[in-house]
Amino acid sequence: IAKIGNDIITNFDLINEINTVLALSNRKAEKEKIVAYQQMAFSNLKQITIKKQAIESYKIDNLNEKDLVNYISTLEKNLGIQEYSLRDHFKNYGANYDLFIKNSKINLKWNTLVFLLYQKELDVDESLIKSDIDQEIKNNKEIIEYNLSEIVMIEPNEETFISVKNSIRDKGFENSAILLSESITSSKGGAIGWVSSSSISSNYLKEIKKLKINEVSEPINNNNNIVFLKLNDKRVLRNENIDLDRIKKNIINKKKQEKLNIFSNSHYLDLEKKTYIEIYE
Repeated sequence: IAKIGNDIITNFDLINEINTVLALSNRKAEKEKIVAYQQMAFSNLKQITIKKQAIESYKIDNLNEKDLVNYISTLEKNLGIQEYSLRDHFKNYGANYDLFIKNSKINLKWNTLVFLLYQKELDVDESLIKSDIDQEIKNNKEIIEYNLSEIVMIEPNEETFISVKNSIRDKGFENSAILLSESITSSKGGAIGWVSSSSISSNYLKEIKKLKINEVSEPINNNNNIVFLKLNDKRVLRNENIDLDRIKKNIINKKKQEKLNIFSNSHYLDLEKKTYIEIYE
């Protein structure tokens, strides 16, 4: 049905990817949503094909097997299938489990590639971070931290945008992040963890402050991406309870992760523009 670079996408691939999407969202197919399923499945196939070609070009073979084990474990937990295996779950949906594992490894190798390409650009000014923290404590006598999760969509169209909102409503935020998010955090159900308010950009912080615990933000524009944020928890640290080293480390990790997400998205979009794609009607 399509050619992407030197790889072909068949009708079998599309049907299998639709079944995979349904298995990961733990729902049965609905006839009125078949077009949305097809669009989402093709988008997934296009992305994994372009990423596969990139890691083959750079001869990337390394991945963290522990990340893959944790990813599968998180999926089984979120899908509520601890009593039997994810392989059995896929079989019930007619989805190819081995191909899913192969594609999951491609995504992990892609993360390795992005890190290798951009690691020299991940440095952050630690002295400036410490200065910002000290100033915040001086001004407010406290630091507010938010426990956040995210779903990131790269240049979503109207169909994928609606699919994300419906999935969050029907299947929960964590399952939706695993299935739909295009951030490095997707394998962890979108979990970012505890983040100091001083490390959050103003447009994000504005939306986070509107949320109650377990609420999800309205979509936030960030460059060419759309981001949904979930507030899992919130805490206020007074002077006597502030661990400056831990906070600084968390901020540094968050800023590096943000940069990695930006590099990952921009590198993919650049490759997509350069890739020959032909769709057969």
